[in-house]
Amino acid sequence: KVLPAVRRLSKDGLAVREISVFASSFIAAAAILGAHQAFSMSVPDALPPLIQAAYAEESAQIAAFDCADDDRACLADELIERFRVDQWSRAQMSSLEICGDFAETHRDACFMQIMGIIAFGGDVPNLARLKAIMETHGWPSPPEFPAEAQRAAWYIAQHGQYVDETGTTQWDADFAESILPEVMEAVEAEELTPWSYAAMFDRILRTRGEPQRYATQIMCADGRAEFGELESADDVDRFRAEIGMAAFDQAGYDAHCSDG
Repeated sequence: KVLPAVRRLSKDGLAVREISVFASSFIAAAAILGAHQAFSMSVPDALPPLIQAAYAEESAQIAAFDCADDDRACLADELIERFRVDQWSRAQMSSLEICGDFAETHRDACFMQIMGIIAFGGDVPNLARLKAIMETHGWPSPPEFPAEAQRAAWYIAQHGQYVDETGTTQWDADFAESILPEVMEAVEAEELTPWSYAAMFDRILRTRGEPQRYATQIMCADGRAEFGELESADDVDRFRAEIGMAAFDQAGYDAHCSDG
């Protein structure tokens, strides 16, 4: 099993090694989330059987939950389990080299298409389930829910997708925006990191084609991190300080990209 990365969060956000699990899902969200539908290059028709079987086993553990609407303890455990499988599937896909024969740009698109087979297959039901829980209980924050369940809910929201009227999976930026106040409250209570707020805020902006504010969304090119358009490059550290986040560290992001 892959340990949930949330257990390795630092006070100022994700350590460089944690970025690797999430960075490819965060950047240029609108384009990336459609890549597996638009990309026409041939990719393997099936994932390795062992991975398929393992994913089916992991998914079965989620399906085994049958929580009553008022059973917060059970619902919390379900959210935590959904997050664990979310991280497991992404780690499994990251470890595969089945796209390694493609040139860099096509390899990224291939990877996202393969990711769509496994990880994105869980993101739609995960988000739907989180919304259903919130219809009864609101945002799952302490003391009604344990802090670990709230962290799981944040990741579900950050990865969560829905199927639009054209049948395309889309990240639900409107939902993410609706919970930003709760995310900030959790940051102020030190239940979530400042990075959690910044990453969700920036992803909303990038999804809508606007410059990001906190420089959390990256693409790696030739061993260097690229951030696209920023609201104000001169004010990134000030923006970060306002929410209690560590100063921008280009070298740290570049190190992540150099590590592959």
